Amino acid sequence: MKVKTRLSLSALVGALLLTGCSDNPDAAMPASPAAVHDAELIERIRSSNPQLANAPISVIKELSDYGLPGAYEIILGGQTMVVDASGQYAIVGDVFALNSLTNLSAERRNQNMERVALEKLPQMAASNLVTFPANANVDALGTVWVFTDPTCPYCQRFHDEAETYAAAGVEVVYVPYPRSGLMSGGRDYEQLTKVMCADDKAAAMHAFKTRTNVAAFEDVEVTSACREQVANGFNLGQEIGISGTPFIVMSTGGVLPGYNPADRIIARMRNAQ
Repeated sequence: MKVKTRLSLSALVGALLLTGCSDNPDAAMPASPAAVHDAELIERIRSSNPQLANAPISVIKELSDYGLPGAYEIILGGQTMVVDASGQYAIVGDVFALNSLTNLSAERRNQNMERVALEKLPQMAASNLVTFPANANVDALGTVWVFTDPTCPYCQRFHDEAETYAAAGVEVVYVPYPRSGLMSGGRDYEQLTKVMCADDKAAAMHAFKTRTNVAAFEDVEVTSACREQVANGFNLGQEIGISGTPFIVMSTGGVLPGYNPADRIIARMRNAQ
């Protein structure tokens, strides 16, 4: 059922590149849209189409400060868009300040993702995560949570620097996030379920990321509990609004969509202290 919802939502967001959220193109738009609360707007959007009933939606900002009264910037399933107050019409894309060519949406998107991530990640049960601790003989610098997929080349590149993080006092915590979604048969999903079911999750993650000793984990029996753990990571990523891997969250503040070298991330964490 989750697979069907995921595919339908992806198709619908793609369709929004050309159409609005509403099935009814003749639906009336309010002449003078009044401000609505975030929860009310989310409910209107979800009510506009059955495929959006359980979609992850975050309201970022009402846009009257930018000459767009009654318009709201939102993130729907990782996609930024602008919707009207009725929740029935959407324009897909980012808002720019043309005088400086600043992508205002990207700035607010990262701020919102950081807020949600730093609120939710510390609350995740350890059973949903794969942890590579910092070295015991160094001062602790903090934690980086990484939404990861073992088949992602840049996730593998990040993992190649795991010892650099450990030596700097940084704990690396992986959150399972299959890029293809929660589809049985997908190589990323199948590897992550084996990782979460392995007796030694860290060893399994290392094996799949480095493509060494993989055979030791190919026959791991996958249970519904392990699939749920992968789903928990994926669903949290959707709630945060990430669109790819690796997605890096620093406990000292800040998020990084995509790979960054370890020395740069460590320096940023030290500067934030």
